Amino acid sequence: MKYGSDDILKKFQALMNDVKKSVPGQYEAFIQSKNAMTGKGRISQKMKWLLLLVAGVSQKCPVCIPRAVKHCLDAGWSKDEMIEACMVAVLVGGASVMTYALLAVNSINKIRR
Repeated sequence: MKYGSDDILKKFQALMNDVKKSVPGQYEAFIQSKNAMTGKGRISQKMKWLLLLVAGVSQKCPVCIPRAVKHCLDAGWSKDEMIEACMVAVLVGGASVMTYALLAVNSINKIRR
């Protein structure tokens, strides 16, 4: 089983650049929406990134997970806290979500090196 995310992220970014060129208005609206949702609000940005990690794991998103892990580490979440949160996603999503929780663990280990 391969848990690497570097290739996935590179391919995703290349495709997003295509989207940006093709439909710049819609792309910018998407980015603004993302920034609004992850910005300051009643819920801390730190908590929002942990929520995004759990959502990425439960939704089985191989692009979302390493990005959320990076933001979570930057925000000060510990490895153990992130893994515990990922296990909540497994509880919600079932055993098949464990693969994506392990992708999160792999991303944490890789980024923390």
